[in-house]
Amino acid sequence: MSSRPIFAFVLMPFDAAFNDVYRIAIRDAAEAVGVRAERLDDQLYAEGMLERIYRQIEVADVIIADMSGRNANVFYEVGYAHAKDKLCILITDDADSIPFDLQHRRHIVYEQSLTFLRDELQRHLEWAKQEVETLRQSRLRVEQAISGTLKRDAITATAQV
Repeated sequence: MSSRPIFAFVLMPFDAAFNDVYRIAIRDAAEAVGVRAERLDDQLYAEGMLERIYRQIEVADVIIADMSGRNANVFYEVGYAHAKDKLCILITDDADSIPFDLQHRRHIVYEQSLTFLRDELQRHLEWAKQEVETLRQSRLRVEQAISGTLKRDAITATAQV
């Protein structure tokens, strides 16, 4: 197994109504399975907010996105994550918040029950953690140094590896 912890970036509206969802359900579920879950306001950063969100999506192993209320920013960020081929776990308090074209994706409908969300998310994160570890183990690694020669003159350069 990899020694690098699994990182889950959390996408949700910037609204105090979501604080308990994040603190009680998402973080607790992630902690229980050894996944580091963070949302943007947990982090210190120097770049702009949007640049940070894009960068965090790119480096995340897993995306957890609360689709409740059909927040346009969250939808856009989930689209970006899908374009980057990220493993996404969608959550919502109302099944109608998941658009038709995303209903086939992994999602949890928690209907205001943080206990249910925590337990289901923990189960989904266990699966995601195994998927990420499998992917990490299957990647090609170069163990030997590569050497070569470079010949150049004033006009051309030729390399042989």
